[in-house]
Amino acid sequence: MKIRRDYTQPFFRQPKRHPIRNLFITVVLGLLLGLAIVWQRETVVGLVAGIAGGGASPTPRPEELAARASERLLDGDIPGAEALLATAVAERPQDVAFLYQRGRALIELGRSQEALALSDAITGIDARDPRGFALKATALTWGGQPASAIPIALAGLELNPRFIPLHATLARAYVDEQRWADGLEAGERGLSISGDDAELNRAYAYALQSVGSYGDSIRHLQRAIELRPAYLPTHFELAGLYLARDEDQSAIDIYDHILAIDPRNARAMLRLCLAYRKVGEFARALGFCEDSVTNDETDPEAQFQLGLLYYRERRFEGSRAAFQQCLNHDDGVYDLSCRYRLGLSHYYTGDCTTGWGLLRDSLDLARASGDEITLGNILQGLDAIESDPKCIDDAVEPVTIQD
Repeated sequence: MKIRRDYTQPFFRQPKRHPIRNLFITVVLGLLLGLAIVWQRETVVGLVAGIAGGGASPTPRPEELAARASERLLDGDIPGAEALLATAVAERPQDVAFLYQRGRALIELGRSQEALALSDAITGIDARDPRGFALKATALTWGGQPASAIPIALAGLELNPRFIPLHATLARAYVDEQRWADGLEAGERGLSISGDDAELNRAYAYALQSVGSYGDSIRHLQRAIELRPAYLPTHFELAGLYLARDEDQSAIDIYDHILAIDPRNARAMLRLCLAYRKVGEFARALGFCEDSVTNDETDPEAQFQLGLLYYRERRFEGSRAAFQQCLNHDDGVYDLSCRYRLGLSHYYTGDCTTGWGLLRDSLDLARASGDEITLGNILQGLDAIESDPKCIDDAVEPVTIQD
């Protein structure tokens, strides 16, 4: 039997159509494509930016750098602000505003000599711009030359009698020259123009302290802090004034606030150590002194205070280490105080030879200084060593140290 094929039909059978299944597949493929695009979003964006010629981010303009620097100054980041302003000045060295702002930041960082160079640059650009006079006078004042600063500030005020920074600098310079009435007058003249400048309020508070007006000084320091809350030097000044007035808890509260702003501020830790020692809380004082040297072991004052507390607790190995660090980092301020106490600490840890040598060196320094109390303590220490040949007798009472 022969089978006959119907050639009017296709050789292969056509599949049946399923529209619902096809729609489902299309939706799934669409979802997968969408997920792939989301997962590769950054790559896609980068490719698009590359195609569009985006490339690397453009360098910020000097104005943008200065604006960011102003924000950092408000946040208390003076080094960061100065770095941004340095870049702005490098890109636009003839811009007086950038030069002036960077100079102010340099002064706050203790780099007054560099600020002086910027003040000269401003004067070279515009000899009548009061910002050049203000920057120079301020740099000289903070650099320990208030007498030179006064005529410069006065010359600047002749050009612009309403430029507040000149009044602030003049008030501080007069006080440093012990011209207290002139300092008060300069501050008051500036405040009559505007009371909303933090540095002017701070300078006027400085002048008020010079004549014993501590209550008014506190109010102006508080105002300065309101105007510039993250600027820590003003907080320290207010806390120090509270301590001087025996308002110890108020001072402690401020130091705590400083640590809330800057948790690793070794200076605030040291001041808390001194405040707690003043009120008789020696354990807490010791803890803060230890924290202070942990965060800055190069501070001779912190090492000195830590040594005193260790010595008080008869922890002579600790006091020996602290007084030695004090000498290692001292610039002459604590030489005698740390040296003879280091000698006594060596004595009480059994090192007679080293203790004797340090006390002998201290004896000459004390005689030269005319410090009778320290001289007496040193002589007592030498007598103790001479009367104790072994130098290791734990029963020997420590020599009294006057703080």
